[in-house]
Amino acid sequence: MGKARLGRGERALNDLIGVVDQARGTLVRRLDDIDLEAMRKRGNRFAGSVRTDVERRVRPRRRRISPWGVVGITGLVVLGAAAVGVGYVVYDRERRDAARRRLDGMQSRAKERYAELTGSRTPGEAALENRVNQAIAEGGPMPGGLEVVVEGNTVYLRGIVPDPAYVDAAVERVHTVPGVVAVVNLTTGAREGASRHS
Repeated sequence: MGKARLGRGERALNDLIGVVDQARGTLVRRLDDIDLEAMRKRGNRFAGSVRTDVERRVRPRRRRISPWGVVGITGLVVLGAAAVGVGYVVYDRERRDAARRRLDGMQSRAKERYAELTGSRTPGEAALENRVNQAIAEGGPMPGGLEVVVEGNTVYLRGIVPDPAYVDAAVERVHTVPGVVAVVNLTTGAREGASRHS
């Protein structure tokens, strides 16, 4: 029984080897029939067409600019240049006005300095003295012996006055006048002045 099985196994194995050999021969004939060069050429053509298709889809198309687009762009450039020109004119005018204001300020300061050096009064001192006199007059009529002198931004009160309380109140009002930096009270009462002169 063992030999019979062994014989059948050998026959089955021989049959199987024959089938494999036959399949191998068929495969070799088929491979010989395949034209590898033609397949390579066909693959290259296909790859080339795929590549051009991908490039066409990925690369954006160059759009032609319409004549109206060119006119619009030119118009924007012209408007921009005009705006720059107007801006420069306005800037230049502001610059000239600022220079004129600086020059006027320098001239007025020079006039004030000249007035200080020559001993005459500046327009600023005269205006400040008027405001100071108005502030003093708010407390009632100014006493006869009171003298008001403005030098720069300092106010000097001099003279012999009958009521020192009036002068003290006047000093407080003068301190509130814009432009006054200091108030110097050099007044004396009428009794003090009389005792000094006797």
